[in-house]
Amino acid sequence: MKIIKLFVIHMLLLSSFQTLAFSVIATEDNSSTPKDNFSTPGIAKVINLKSSKSSSLLEFAIVPGLLDSKKFTLKGDGRNLEPYTLTFEATDFNKSRDGSIPGKNIYQVKVRASLTTSIGNEDIFTETADKIITVTVEELRITTADISVPENTLPTSIRLTTNKDATKNVIFSINSVDNDRFVLSAFDNDRLSFETTDFEARENNIYSVTITARTGKGDEAEVATKTITVTVTDLDDEAPTNIQINNAITDINGFVTLANDKGDDFVIGTLSATDPDTDTTTNALTFTIDNSPDFEIVNRNQLKTKRSITAIGDIDFTVTVRNHVNQSTDKTFTIKVVDAKKIGALEITSTGNVSVSKNKQKEIDLTANKGGVNFSITGGTQGDKAKFTLSGTVLTFKATDFKATDFKGDDDNTYSVEITATRGSDSDIETAKKTFAVTVQNTEDKDKDKDKDKDKDKDKDKDEGEGGGEGGEDTVKAGNAEVTAQAVRKESKSASKLLLSKVGKTLMGRLSYIRHKNKQESSFSANGFVNGIQVSFADSQTNSLINRV
Repeated sequence: MKIIKLFVIHMLLLSSFQTLAFSVIATEDNSSTPKDNFSTPGIAKVINLKSSKSSSLLEFAIVPGLLDSKKFTLKGDGRNLEPYTLTFEATDFNKSRDGSIPGKNIYQVKVRASLTTSIGNEDIFTETADKIITVTVEELRITTADISVPENTLPTSIRLTTNKDATKNVIFSINSVDNDRFVLSAFDNDRLSFETTDFEARENNIYSVTITARTGKGDEAEVATKTITVTVTDLDDEAPTNIQINNAITDINGFVTLANDKGDDFVIGTLSATDPDTDTTTNALTFTIDNSPDFEIVNRNQLKTKRSITAIGDIDFTVTVRNHVNQSTDKTFTIKVVDAKKIGALEITSTGNVSVSKNKQKEIDLTANKGGVNFSITGGTQGDKAKFTLSGTVLTFKATDFKATDFKGDDDNTYSVEITATRGSDSDIETAKKTFAVTVQNTEDKDKDKDKDKDKDKDKDKDEGEGGGEGGEDTVKAGNAEVTAQAVRKESKSASKLLLSKVGKTLMGRLSYIRHKNKQESSFSANGFVNGIQVSFADSQTNSLINRV
């Protein structure tokens, strides 16, 4: 019988090992979620302890002498055990505590659970389970969250909070302000007011303020800072604007034109508008025309003719655009109906051949004989095209040095590019092409050559007589009249005298006629040019012009 009894006890022990294995469960008050790590701003922290298997034979104990066990106390009722409570005593944050990480003090304790198995009235086996529990004491921390507010609403009040509001007297202050839109209440120090603004007031619609929180004084003082942001959200409070007719034929003044041979159902262009508050990819704008006998809108934004319009003149009509919240804007357009026979082909009218001094940039304004034209670079060698850039209607030639060569001469300094003008769309598209050539001139060397020529002329005039050269002047007397010859360009004084002598008889004859007719003395002057002399006869008393040869 004794052997049988020992066998039964052995089997019961094996069964106990399988059925009584357990673990320690730690939870916070009002929570059933198991955890190993707890936090507190410095106040006492109560932790509930239980096992994964209920039993009246379960006991808990703090393992003494390990970690920070002196900071913890354990309460329970012996064998009537669940729940046990583990309490961490109130502890202020200690900046100088060893082994802590920035902003946190770490405290740990090991608890041991013992589960006893009994047969009859005897305890025959005890199983244990250990658990290390961590409590973190946090330094002062501002807990106010970032917020969002709709645009153009009343000022928003923001409650400032910290993790130690329940135990500490916290004083708040503003450390930095974004756009002066934040104000701290003078009556309730924990109330921050934000003055709401328009969403479109600036590109960045997020406003921020840095708040400082302080508790205590001197060495015991704790200070925390946090940047709080307020995001101003957009409202659909603005109507669409900037209604336009796109891809239409326009004249040089920008007016939309319509040839009088297009007939009905002709697509003039597509309508567009801008709505700063609406994503038009998901909320399309709606365009309408009221009571127009001439035009209609189809396919949401296509402007078409309703009938064949042959009479030449201006037609006015009004387009209304609405967004998805029914805000609307009107705009009146004028379409000029023109004679189709007088509409010529599209041409680029800018000068095609220009020159520029070496190492100088050259800008060419691109123009056409019609409006609504887009320009593009479509041809030229790779090297030549690299010298040009196009922005809108301005073609820019980059500053380039002059190439000195004995083989091609100035041809090596001419750079060409093909420009294409495009107007209209789809079946009514017009195009025109033109080659633009820019010749780089060796301007500085040519100026030096001119200076050398001037010096040579001066030397020559010195040999031929006094003065001379460009702007030289000479006087020839004939009776009581004087003929003044002024040489221009590179005419010398001797050349002007020779030219005067050849026409002297003609001049004297004309002078005699004037003196006989007016019975007075007259004077005249002759100005010499490369191809002749201009002679003016003037009254010597009134100095008024009488005649000119």
